[in-house]
Order: sequence, then C-alpha cells, then structure tokens
Amino acid sequence: MENRTSYAGGEAVFSIYDTYQEAHLVELKSDSPMYCGMISGKKVIHSGDEKPFEFVPSESLVLPPNTTIHIDFPDAKLNEPTKCMTVELPLSRIDDIVARMNEHLPRSKTSGEWEYDASSSVHFSNTESVDLLIRKLFHIFTEEHNQRDLLVDMNTSELIVHMLQTESRNLLLKNYKKHVTKSGLAAAIEYINNNLDRSISIKKLAEIACMSKASFYRYFNSEFGISPIDYINQERVKKACNLLKNENLNVTDVSFQLGYSSLSHFIKLFKEQTGTTPKQYQLKKINS
Repeated sequence: MENRTSYAGGEAVFSIYDTYQEAHLVELKSDSPMYCGMISGKKVIHSGDEKPFEFVPSESLVLPPNTTIHIDFPDAKLNEPTKCMTVELPLSRIDDIVARMNEHLPRSKTSGEWEYDASSSVHFSNTESVDLLIRKLFHIFTEEHNQRDLLVDMNTSELIVHMLQTESRNLLLKNYKKHVTKSGLAAAIEYINNNLDRSISIKKLAEIACMSKASFYRYFNSEFGISPIDYINQERVKKACNLLKNENLNVTDVSFQLGYSSLSHFIKLFKEQTGTTPKQYQLKKINS
C-alpha cells in the first residue's frame, strides 16, 4: 500500500512516502519535531480534537515531538500515488537555530524572543521561497553530492527558520486581537484584515505600528518571513477564494471588491498563489 524511502543526512532524516491505494486513519508519529510537505495528491489529517483538514501540495505541516496524527488517503491510486515528504529534526538543532535567530535576527521588543512551541502543530500555505527550498532538499537528499552533509545542514537550517517564522505568524494572526494594544505588528495586521478592499500603503502600516517605514518592513519580514505587500496579496487571494464560491459573483466583481484596479493584475496574482485562474477555481468549486 505504501512505500517509504529514507535518507539520513547529518542530524536530519528525510523520508519520501508513496501511497498506492485508498486508506483511512493511518497513524504517523515521530519522537522528534517533524516537517511534512505534500508533493502530489491529497491527504485528510486528523489531529487530536481539531476538525479534520485537507493537506495538499504547496502546503506544509509541522508536528511537535511525540504527537500522533491519523491520515486518510482518499485519492491514492496505483498509477497516481499520493506522494509526500517528511524531515525529522532533533529538538537540540531547533534550539540552536532559535538562539542564533535571537542573536542575529531579533524580533521587535513587543514580540519578545524567538521560541519554538513544542506543544502544537502548525499547518500553513507555502511561500514561493518555501516551495523552492523543498525542491532543493528533495534534490539534495535523493541525488549524490560530494558536499551532501554540508548542503543538508544549510538547507535544513533555512527550513527551521521558515518553520519558526510561520509559527510566529500563525500565532499572531490567530490571536492578533489580543495583542493589538501591546504589539505594533498586531495593530498593523488588524488594519490589513479590516481593509483588504482598499489601497493599503506601507507608510500607513508603519504609522499604525509606531515604527519608521524601514523598521516596520524589517521587523515584518523577520517576524513573518514574508514582505508586507506579499502578505496583503496573500490575504486578498484567500478572501477571493471564499468570494468565488458564490456563483452569483463573477471574477470582475471579486477583483473590484478586493480593491484591484487592474483585473489582469488580480488574475496574475491569483494564479501565482493557487496555480489556477480565478474562473477555473470558481468553476471547480461550484461543480464539486
């Protein structure tokens, strides 16, 4: 039903899983923090008391140590296997990266120090840089390189940085209303979320965060691993996906509601982030 191929590199263990037939509630657990990335197909993840959620390509899932999840493989077929990858990372390695980030990439004073939350999982959509990093790791682990251990070390370090930034972003986005009074970045996030249908300038966001434009841009990037403009576009595309489920709205209507003056620009951004055009996405959702 499933084939697993593993490669040990330095302190990390990289595994490729190919699942060839439909299956339900397959158990996955690791003694170490585990990064999971989808390559093809779809999974449905059951994790504790959380509502089951779909896990698809261009998404990531980070599991804390000693956590058990159960996985459904609804679309796995012999000629179209569901393919995913995992990277098991020692906690000591993550702690080392956390220390280096606090020394060389400090967060804003109101955000406190970097730390890894070993008690909860994180599910997120990949940025372009994360997708590129996953492809690099896949190539390094599966091909012969004279400097494999060095390359693995460098790229797994980068993966940990992305994990920590995403964990920070998810925590702040999930609870930003609790942090608005004490965190300038949380106040900026609240403004973005409430004004996705309007023009949003970095100058305005910096004023809300009580920072200079340069400081705001620097802290936003270090905190979240994404630029403010990229974050705004990401959130607009998420909102567009929800609006497009309404068959009474056309693509032009959705583009206008999200404040885009150029329909072609909106379509380009949407396709870059989802891999499909807004119209194709809408037809798929309406007909599914």
